Amino acid sequence: MGKAHVILWLPALIGLFVTSARAADLLTDKFPANFTFGVSTSAFPTEGAWDADGKGRSIWDTFTSDSSHVTGGGDAKQSADTYHHVDDDVALLKDLGVSSYRFSISWPRIFPDGTNKNVNQAGVNFYNTLIDKLLANQITPFVSLYYWDLPQALQDKGGWSKVESVRWFGDYADFCFKTFGDRVKRWVTIDDPFSVAYKGHETGEQAPGVKDASLTYKVGHNLLLAHAEAYRIYKDSYRTVQKGEVGISLSSEWYVPKSTAVSDDMAARRAMTFRLGWFLEPLVKGDYPLLMRQRVVAARGTANGLPQFSAGDKLNVKESYDFIGLSHFTSRLVSEAAGVCSGATVGFFCDQGLKMETDLSYPKLEYRPEVNPTSERRLMGFGLLELLKHVTSDYNKPVIYVTENGLSSCGTLKDQNRVDYLREYSNNVLAAIKAGSDVRGYFVWSLLDGFDWSLGYTSKSGLYYVDMGRGERPRFPRSSATFYKKMIANNGLTDELVTYRAYPADRDVFLYDTFPSDFMFGVATSAYQIEGAWNLDGKGPSIWDTFAHNNRLASGQTGDVACDSYHLYMEDVRMLQHLGVNFYRFSIAWSRVMADGTPAITNQAGIDYYNKLIDALIAAGITPVVTLYHWDLPQALENDGGWKNDSVVDQFEAYARLCFEQFGDRVKYWITFNEAFVVSWLGYGIGIFAPGINDPGTSPYMVAHNIIRSHSRAYHLYSNNFQAKYKGKVGITLDIEWKEPLTDSSEDAAAADRAMQFKLGWFANAIFAGSGDYPQVMRQLVDEKSKRQGLAKSRLPRFTEAEKNLNKGAYDFLAMNHYTTNLVNNQPRPNSQPNYEQDQNIDTRYDPCWPDTDASWLKVNPWGIRNLLRWARDHYHNPEIIISESGRPDGEDLTDDGRIYYYKYYINELLKAIKLDGVRVKGYTAWSLMDNLEWTSGYYAKFGLYHVDFNSPNRTRTPRSSATFYQQLIKDRGFPKPASSRRVRRRSRGFHLN
Repeated sequence: MGKAHVILWLPALIGLFVTSARAADLLTDKFPANFTFGVSTSAFPTEGAWDADGKGRSIWDTFTSDSSHVTGGGDAKQSADTYHHVDDDVALLKDLGVSSYRFSISWPRIFPDGTNKNVNQAGVNFYNTLIDKLLANQITPFVSLYYWDLPQALQDKGGWSKVESVRWFGDYADFCFKTFGDRVKRWVTIDDPFSVAYKGHETGEQAPGVKDASLTYKVGHNLLLAHAEAYRIYKDSYRTVQKGEVGISLSSEWYVPKSTAVSDDMAARRAMTFRLGWFLEPLVKGDYPLLMRQRVVAARGTANGLPQFSAGDKLNVKESYDFIGLSHFTSRLVSEAAGVCSGATVGFFCDQGLKMETDLSYPKLEYRPEVNPTSERRLMGFGLLELLKHVTSDYNKPVIYVTENGLSSCGTLKDQNRVDYLREYSNNVLAAIKAGSDVRGYFVWSLLDGFDWSLGYTSKSGLYYVDMGRGERPRFPRSSATFYKKMIANNGLTDELVTYRAYPADRDVFLYDTFPSDFMFGVATSAYQIEGAWNLDGKGPSIWDTFAHNNRLASGQTGDVACDSYHLYMEDVRMLQHLGVNFYRFSIAWSRVMADGTPAITNQAGIDYYNKLIDALIAAGITPVVTLYHWDLPQALENDGGWKNDSVVDQFEAYARLCFEQFGDRVKYWITFNEAFVVSWLGYGIGIFAPGINDPGTSPYMVAHNIIRSHSRAYHLYSNNFQAKYKGKVGITLDIEWKEPLTDSSEDAAAADRAMQFKLGWFANAIFAGSGDYPQVMRQLVDEKSKRQGLAKSRLPRFTEAEKNLNKGAYDFLAMNHYTTNLVNNQPRPNSQPNYEQDQNIDTRYDPCWPDTDASWLKVNPWGIRNLLRWARDHYHNPEIIISESGRPDGEDLTDDGRIYYYKYYINELLKAIKLDGVRVKGYTAWSLMDNLEWTSGYYAKFGLYHVDFNSPNRTRTPRSSATFYQQLIKDRGFPKPASSRRVRRRSRGFHLN
C-alpha cells in the first residue's frame, strides 16, 4: 500500500473509528408512528415439503443430502413444515402484533427446473394463499425472491458462476412480480449475496459447496447484475401500476479496530469495504470500491481481479434500489495481518490482509454462563447503531430496513439471552433513527425454529420453539416472543420492558458459600441393585428376581450377582470411608429377612447380614439411613395381588416392625418407601418395571392408595412404639422432576403445577400438606373423567376420615429423589381413556439446551432442584428435607467430567435454596456409590462414583474422578469463596462517526 493511499484514507478513519462507551441507559422513547415491526423467515429452512406437489430440487436439497455438510446431521425435508401450517403461522404473526412478515419464495417451488417453461401451479397457489391470509390479517408481506435456494437444474448449468444466471433470475423475478405484485408492495431481490458468493463458492461451507476462490467475485458480480435486472424489470413494467418498492438485503458485521494503531484502523475500514462496500458501493456509485479493486489486483493480478462493469452495467446497477436491507448479528475485532496468506494461496480474506476475532470482554450469550468461555455469541448492540450510521453517512442516506437481527442458540424456551439481545439491538435502531438514519423497519430473525442451513437443527433462532421431534411440528412461544409482542404493542421499550426477565436474575449465578454445620452428605444404593446372592442363605424371591428371570431386563441381565455386596459389604464400607460421607443410604430386601413377606418365615441369616453392615458403618463413623422398601416386594405377596391387595398394608406393617425391632437401636433414619410413583405407575400402570402389570387407568391409584396407607401405619408404629426409646426419624422418599411451565402462559403455569400435584402431591399431599387426602385437582379431574368414562365410581380411591387423620403429619422429614426437569404445557384431553397420565391434561418435553446423558429421560438442568425445593417449602410447611438420590450416568470411563459438572451445579443450587430461600434441606445423597444394575437398563447405565468391573468375579471397584470431586466437596463443606478473583475489565469498543 503506497504512502499516498494511506494519507488519502487516514482522515476518514479517524472520524469513523473513534472509541466511545456504549450508552448505559436504554432509550424508552417511541419509534416513529409508521415504523414497521416484523419477523423474518426463509423458504428452505422452514417450509419442508421438499418434493411435494411438484416442487423441484434446490441446491440446498442436494447439499444437505450429504450429512457431512450438516452439523449434527439431519435434513430439511420436513423442517418446521410451514408449507402445511399457513393458518398456524399467520395466527402466530397476528398474536405477535407484527405489521409485516418477511418470507422468501422458493424458486424451485415455482419453477421446478428454474425456468419459466415449467410453472408449478401448486407452488404458486401456496404463496397466493399465504399472501392473501397475511393481508386478511392486516400483515404486510415483505417478499424475498432469492434466499440461497437456487434450483439444482440451474446449478447443473453452472449456476451463479454463469452470466446466463442474470437472465434466469430476471425471468423468475418477472413472473413473481406479475403473479404476486398486485398484493406484494415490498420486494427484496437477493438476500445476503456475500454468503452466496463466499461461503457457497469459495469455502464450500454452504450450498452449492463449491471450493473455488476464482469464482467468489464472479458470482458476486452476477448477483449484482441479477439484482439490477430484476429492479429494472419492476421499475419499467410494474411500478406504475403496482406502486411497490424493490431493494436488496445485505449482511454485514460491524468491524472495530483491535487497537488504536492506525494499521488496525485501516484494517477495520478495509473489512467493512470488502464485506458491505463490495455490494453497496456499486449500487450507490456504480462501481466497486477503489480500495477493494486495488487490494484484489495486488493480491491476484489484473487478470484475476474484480470483474469490470460495462458502461451499461454501471448505469443499470447504480441506484437500482428503493431501499437497502441490512442483516446484522454481531461485531468483530479487526487487526492488520500482512502476509496472512502465504505462497500461491488466494482468497477473499487473503485479499484483505487482516485478522478477525471476537471481543470476549462483552457479555456472553450462552444458555449457561459457565459453558463455552470462548463463545463468540456476545452482546454488542452498539455495532448495529454504528453500522446504520455508517451506511447513512457513506451511502447517501438510503431508506433502510433492518431485515434480519436475532440470536441463534441451543433453543431454550426461557430465552433471556435473546430478550437481552433484542432489547439492546432494537434500542440501537431507535438510537440510529434519532441520530438521522432513515430506518423504516426492524425484522427479528426469525419467526420460528427451522433447519439452520449447515448448522441443521443444532442452532435455533425462533421466537417460537418448534418441536421437531413430533410429526405435527407444534409451535410454542419463547419468552422472547412475549417480550417482542409487548415491545411492538408499546412501539418501543417501557420501564417494564427495560427490566423484563424470562427468569430471576440469580438463577444461574454460582454461590460461593458453605453448608450449615449440621448438613449431611451421603451416597445411596439399593438391595436388588447391588447385593446379588439372590437365593442364598434363605432369601426368598422378589418380584424383581422373577421379572429379571423372565428376560425383562436389557440383554437378559439379572441381579443374581450384581455388585455382590452381600459378600463385599466391607469393601463398600471402605469406599464410604474414603469418600468421607456422613451417611450411607441403603435398602433392606424384604424377602431376605422375610422369605415369603410374612413373619411366618423370618430369615435370621438375612437379619445377620444387615446387622453386620450397620455395625460396620457405625464403627466407621457413618450414619445408616435405611429404606424399608425399594421396589423388591416378596414374590409370595405379589402372588396374592401385591400392592393391589389391601392386605399388603398389614404385611408391610409387620415387616416394618421386624426392622424397627432388629435394627432400630442403631438406625436413626428410616425411609418407608422409595419412589412410590415408580411402583404405582411403572410397575402396575404401564408394566415396564416389576411386577409388569399393564393397567394404566385403575391399578396405579389402587397401589398408591395402599402405599400411602402402609407408610402412615409404619410411621405411627414407630412413633408410638419406638421413637421414645430410639429417638429416630421416619420419612418417605418421593421421586419428582421439577415441572417448569413450557411457555409464559397462565395455562401452562397451571398445567405445571397440576403436574407437580399429580406426581409429588399424589403421595405428599395426604402426608405433608395437612389435609390427609389427595390434592383437590386430582380429585376433581379423576372424578370428572371417571364419570365421563361411564364408571360407577371414581378410579381415585377415597380415604376414610380415620385414615386421613392417620395420614396427616405422618412424617419427620421429606426425602426426595431428584434428577431432572420437565417442561409442561396444558393439553386438555376431555375424551381420554382411563389412564393416569391422560388424567392430568398435560404434555411434557425437555428443553433443547439441557445436556443429554446416557439415560434418555435424564437431561441436566441444575436450577430445577432449587425450584423444586421452594415449591415443597411453600406447599408442605417447610419440612425438613433430604435429597435422597441425585446423579447422572456418564459412561464407562474413570474420567467423568459430566458427572462432576452435574454434582457441582446441582449441589450449588441446593446450597442456594438453603442460604437464599430458607428451605430446610438437611442432606444430599449422590446416586450412586457405585455402578450397579440399573433396573431394566441392566448394567449399561453407569451412575457410580466408583466403577465396577462386572466381568471380574471380584467385582473390582475403582474410584472415578467424580469420587475425588465429591470427597473434596465434602471436606470443604461446599464451595468456599476463592482466595482471590480476578475481574475482567471490558474495553470500550463502541465506535461512531463524527
